[in-house]
Amino acid sequence: MNQQAGRSSLVVALWANAALLALITIVLIGRPGSPNLVPAAMAQYQQPIAGGSGIYIMPGQLSNNTWGCYLLDVDTQTLCAYQFYPGDKQLRLIAARNFRYDRKLGNFNTTPAPQDVAELVKKEQESLRVMGSNATPDSPEKTNKETP
Repeated sequence: MNQQAGRSSLVVALWANAALLALITIVLIGRPGSPNLVPAAMAQYQQPIAGGSGIYIMPGQLSNNTWGCYLLDVDTQTLCAYQFYPGDKQLRLIAARNFRYDRKLGNFNTTPAPQDVAELVKKEQESLRVMGSNATPDSPEKTNKETP
């Protein structure tokens, strides 16, 4: 009988220990900043580099001795340029543009035109086909065996 009571108290102690470990595990997993069971996309936790919430600002050199910054508003699809005037100690708006429709252009103010490049590629491929059908380059083994 005494041995039976010892076993039951041991079982109760083991179950209490297991419950306490489970509680500690739940608390550790539930803490903010702890590793999750399901991996999250880490990009959603990064701080924005030059802005956030759809507005980004980036310093830039406008010319040799001219400095300023660019402002990009993603929501309104607008790009603005500001120039710093050191004598006046002012930052002035020098240009603004809505680029909503610019992104739909496929070929504007480019040299050479994409059609010209396509024609050049076609001519080059045709010349390679002609050369490839008439002359085949010798393999390195063949040229090495012929020379003493």
